[in-house]
Formats: sequence, structure tokens, C-alpha cells
Amino acid sequence: MVIIKIKRLILPFLFVPLFLSCTERYNPNINENFSVLVVDGKITNENTPIQIRLYKTISTDSVSTRDSVIPENDALINIFSDKGDSDLFQEIEPGLYQNESSNFRGQVGTSYWIKIITKDGLEYESEPEIMSPPVEIINIYGEDDQLYISKDLEQNAVKLYFDAKDQSNGANYIRWESQESWEWQTPYHLNVVDSLLFTSDPASVCYRQNLNNEINVYNASILDTKSMLKLPVTSILSTEQKLLFDYYLQINVRSISAKNYQFWDYIKKINQSSGNLYDRAPGNVEGNIYCCEGDHSVVGYFEVSSVSKKGKSFNREMFQTKFDYFPSECIEKSSIKAKPNPDYYYVSRLGSANGDIVYYYSLIYCFDCSHEFPVTKPSFWQ
Repeated sequence: MVIIKIKRLILPFLFVPLFLSCTERYNPNINENFSVLVVDGKITNENTPIQIRLYKTISTDSVSTRDSVIPENDALINIFSDKGDSDLFQEIEPGLYQNESSNFRGQVGTSYWIKIITKDGLEYESEPEIMSPPVEIINIYGEDDQLYISKDLEQNAVKLYFDAKDQSNGANYIRWESQESWEWQTPYHLNVVDSLLFTSDPASVCYRQNLNNEINVYNASILDTKSMLKLPVTSILSTEQKLLFDYYLQINVRSISAKNYQFWDYIKKINQSSGNLYDRAPGNVEGNIYCCEGDHSVVGYFEVSSVSKKGKSFNREMFQTKFDYFPSECIEKSSIKAKPNPDYYYVSRLGSANGDIVYYYSLIYCFDCSHEFPVTKPSFWQ
């Protein structure tokens, strides 16, 4: 394996002691048979703790474990700013670290970076990045449309979008995430007592939720005026029940650096459906974390970003698309002789065929949704 040694650029923060920075940077050529450190974390302008997750990938040659990643425990992590501030991190669960001070928060226009020392004494550091100004989410809306399910199959759907703008024209790159929640009503509702499964009043209304894990990035650097229009969020098929009753969508937009944009854009091209950095660490993806010395690999990114959030409620009456009322997963099934597992299924009635018992059943939550979903709205639903 070829190791490329590059002299580290001298930072303009003269007041920072020299021992806080790498003296040399190593950029190893990563391949799938190499165990590497994976770093995933971010600092934002939000009033929330800063968290960093550390993992080690497992070599594909390894047969001793079925896990693809293992937590990196007992690391020492510090965060620094170009204003001279710093903070330590504590490990709150295996591989997950959180900063100690509740007063250390990201500020627009300030640079931040982290330094990691693993329990083996290996040192890693991120490149300083400046927090860009946040964009404003102007509008969230939906349109009736059609979606190709396969090459020859098209289905009616509602597509949801948003518009955003940066009045300062300082946000050149953005990345967005969304989470959705909707009222879900059971197609069956029992008014009987089953001591094994139900109370006397089984829940018929619950709230399902989903975190959309697609990678969405946008390059606004070529725009003279930072108005970003009709950015796609998600699609709701006519076969889904999300819009039958109340539905809520929240969008989080992050203003990121050019390098961060390139990082996520490349990951998106590698695996469009992957939204989780440490599910499968892509080789040869250049992040902003580097090993300070020695022949050691690292992938990942410590993101410095400002965040804006906005949500909106929708329902079926706002669109022309007609949605199926009955969820396909709740369609009644039957089994001869073998009684379905009561941990997952509820037998609604019995029958017979050629002298054998026939069990008619559906998933438990189709009768009492509290077995699978919360009965209260999620906290982000406003």
C-alpha cells in the first residue's frame, strides 16, 4: 500500500499552541480489506449537545465476527475554535461521545475543528471549517404527480418540495434531511378483552414516523441570488395511507462547506440509498479527518454547519390523488393447522377445511396499533 505524506498547512490561528495540531498528515489508500476508523459528527448553531460517533470497520477477511463495524471506545476528543475556545467530550455510550459544556455552541462565521486520540494513542484531526450562514425555508408544498415504480409501471403520487433563500448570499452549499409522521388508524378495532394481547380498549389511532435517509445536496455557488426553488423532499404513493388523515413533515436544511458538499455528493453517487455514514464506510472517500502520524486510515467527516428548520401539515383533501384506505400489510391471511406466532399476529377468526382448523389472522398492530406505534404525536410535530 502506498502512503502519501503531505506537510500540514500552517493555520492562521497563532494563539493556538503547537501541540494541538498535527505536524504531518497521512493519506492512505483505503481498500475493503483494511480496518479503518470512521468518524461521524457535527457542530451546528443549534442549542443542542455536540455528539461524535467513532467506529472501526471490520476487515472483509475477518471471520471472527458478523458485525461490519465495532465502537471505538475510550477515545479522548477535544473541539477547538479560532476564537480560542475548546471543550472536552465524554463517552456516553460505546462509541458515542458528547461534549461536556452546555455553553459551547456553534456560531456563524467561526471556525471549528476536532482532535481525536484513540486508546491506542493514535492522533487524528479535522480540518478547520467556517460555519456558513443559515438559509431560510420559505415554503413547503406538494403537487399531484406520477412516479415510475419500475420501467413499465407508473403510479399516482404526491411529491413534496420546499423553497429556500439566503438573504446574505453567503450560503453556497446546502444539505437537507426530513422526518415525517402521520396519523395511522387501525383497519380493525376490537372491543373485546384478550389477556394475552389487548386491553379492554385497544388503541385505534397511533402516529407512525419515518426519517428519510436519502442524501440531498445542492450547489448554490453559481447563483447570484441564493434563491433555491422546488427542492425535492419525498414522494407519497397512492397505495400509502400517510395522507389519509393528518400528516406532518419537518425539513432540516444545513449550510455546509464546499468540501462537505463534495463528500456527501460522492457518497450519494456510491450508494444512493445510504444515509448512514457508518453502515458501510466507502473507501477512498476524502473527508476532512486526517491521521497525524503513522500508517493508519480514517474516513468520515466532522461537519460544521448552520441549521434551519420548518414544518408543515398536509392531508388528502389538499390533493387530487386518491389514496388506498386499507393498508396492504393488514390484508387477512390464512393458515391450516399451524397457529400463527402470537407475538406478531392476531387470530381474528377460525374456520375449517377437510377436518383441519384454519386460522385467519393479521398483524397485531392492525387490531391494536399501540403494539407497534406510539399513541401520542412525536415531539417534532407542531
